[in-house]
Amino acid sequence: MIRTLSLCLAAAATLCAAGPTWDTAGNGLLNGTYNFRQVQYTSDGTGNITQQIAYFGTIIFDGAGGYTLGNNTLVDSAGSLGIPASGTYSAAISGFGILSNPLSTGSSVHFLVANNILLGSSTESSGSNGAFVNDLFIAAPATPAFSASSFTGTYTIAGFLPGSGTLGTAADTTFQLNPNGSGSLGNVSVTGYGGASAGALSQTSTSVAYKFSNGVGTISFPNVTTAALYQAPETFFLAPDTNFVFGGSPSGFDMFVGVRAPSSGTPAVATSLYYEIGLDNDESQMVDNQTSNLDTYYGVFNAFQSNGTGTILGHERLLYAGFGAAEGVAYTTTYPTGSYTGPANVGQLDPSATVQYTVGAGGIRIGFGIGPWLGIEVALPAAAPAPSGAAFVDPTGIVNTASSAPFTAGISPGEFITLYNGVNLSATTQCWTAGPPFPTTLGNVQVMIDGIAAPIYCVGPQMTVIVPFEVSTSLIATIQVINNNVNSNTVTAWVYPTAPGVFSIPSGGLGLAAAEHGNYSLITTSNPAQPGETVAVYLSGLGNVFPVNGVALSDGAAAGPKGDNVVANIEVDVAGFGSTSIPYAGLTPGTAGLYQINFQVPTNAPAGSDVLAIVGPNAFSAQALLPVGGSSTSHAQTPARQNRLLPRLNGARGTNGQ
Repeated sequence: MIRTLSLCLAAAATLCAAGPTWDTAGNGLLNGTYNFRQVQYTSDGTGNITQQIAYFGTIIFDGAGGYTLGNNTLVDSAGSLGIPASGTYSAAISGFGILSNPLSTGSSVHFLVANNILLGSSTESSGSNGAFVNDLFIAAPATPAFSASSFTGTYTIAGFLPGSGTLGTAADTTFQLNPNGSGSLGNVSVTGYGGASAGALSQTSTSVAYKFSNGVGTISFPNVTTAALYQAPETFFLAPDTNFVFGGSPSGFDMFVGVRAPSSGTPAVATSLYYEIGLDNDESQMVDNQTSNLDTYYGVFNAFQSNGTGTILGHERLLYAGFGAAEGVAYTTTYPTGSYTGPANVGQLDPSATVQYTVGAGGIRIGFGIGPWLGIEVALPAAAPAPSGAAFVDPTGIVNTASSAPFTAGISPGEFITLYNGVNLSATTQCWTAGPPFPTTLGNVQVMIDGIAAPIYCVGPQMTVIVPFEVSTSLIATIQVINNNVNSNTVTAWVYPTAPGVFSIPSGGLGLAAAEHGNYSLITTSNPAQPGETVAVYLSGLGNVFPVNGVALSDGAAAGPKGDNVVANIEVDVAGFGSTSIPYAGLTPGTAGLYQINFQVPTNAPAGSDVLAIVGPNAFSAQALLPVGGSSTSHAQTPARQNRLLPRLNGARGTNGQ
């Protein structure tokens, strides 16, 4: 049920068979010479790495959609690989974009740009002929004037070693560097984890030194006194503000990221939108300590404070080696002030996934997997794009109305989406209260999606509309608002078969799912669902529905009295246990845009507020919670409920985390 997503590069004038090409309004965000490192791991789908590549040096962006490659270094475990001299890229004003992959002709690296730093992965390119490719790509503006004196402070480093060389095991590493500005790092102690049977690892090296040449740093690790995690020199690049560092071996396939501690005060996750990439490697089932169950990802999360608790609501596009295509995972987690140990971003899916997060200067966060869940990640605070024109749509403020899943989740046919943080998109604030069909003009406002006037539920500072079913023929959709004949900018979004998001109580995508017993009573912690009981949950984004009597449902029209089943295969998990019975998944009868799933709570679901996961093609949503009791209770079972009202999304969270 995973779909392979074909890519379209607007800058390369590659045409999609259906729909527009990616936005180019942000091409100027990349301009000039950058230092970069890309690592790529090819596997056979069973955990065996068949090829490893490291490619690093300089990439020169022209600010208009083209790039050229410098005299760079390629390390390829499988021999020689031809690298093109140039390529293309396309970036939206949000910094979300794609560039032609220098390591793989015909594929693309999806990237996000924050504070001039590019974070990317070719996640969407999946695999072919039984081979699956995972990679990370990081680039930062080159500063040739950097010298030893530019590197001072305290840096925490997180690294990933893919199992090559003398170590003989895939491993995570973490260590601190204390550069003094004169080339000395003193003694460095490295700790790590090397897989199921290798366990904890360590390395001590004395008189570690560093130097710079043309703004590129090198760290040497002489006098290694214990098992070698790092022996050969490591090349590293500094971001212009020196808060972020990344690099790896000039002759190996590792990658490390690091963050500088702030000069004063307690580091904290910023209340902000973040862009991130990472790599995960689950070693829990392996006995030979090699790389296994590898995934790489890129994504977005909003960090905010609520009742004194830090909460992250995020979305990632992941590629698992062996599955052949990317999957979107929407998730939530919490964080305290400063650095902390917590669940991985997909920790709800694997309770063993624990990460040590370090927060540094500028709110930059890096992560180091604590075995047996290995991996590294980096997340950078992202500034909201500057408004332009008389009316402005913020591409980072397009979210699933039910779950508030961020914009990298894309859109799906029939989904309720909400637009936040725009400028002059509506002169009035009003909602349609007469029920379906929804109008395509409200308050002299239209929202055009792929040139089709979308059914409108609300206009105002927050605009809520239904994605027309016709966008199912597109890979990329355009979105534009027309306010009293004034056209906004046009932004683009990826289109997926489904983008599920569960409505929650209270609204906003966090907390308890909007779900009911068969007698229509609300499921709460005091009135929980019972194992084996069939319940209904309400959500947005389940995609196309089957035609009724051969007639497709009109956009914004009411579903029939029996509802309309969705075309996509849908699965439901409760606390990781799959439901064995889903009598219905489709539109709620008598409504427009509101979906529901009737499913049986797994009999082995544990008591408590369990993570409710909705799985569709290319998408996985695990944000809302379902209260489950500890004993069976009889509830009258009924078919799909009629005449449901759309839950309102109040107190919405935009890119400013409010």
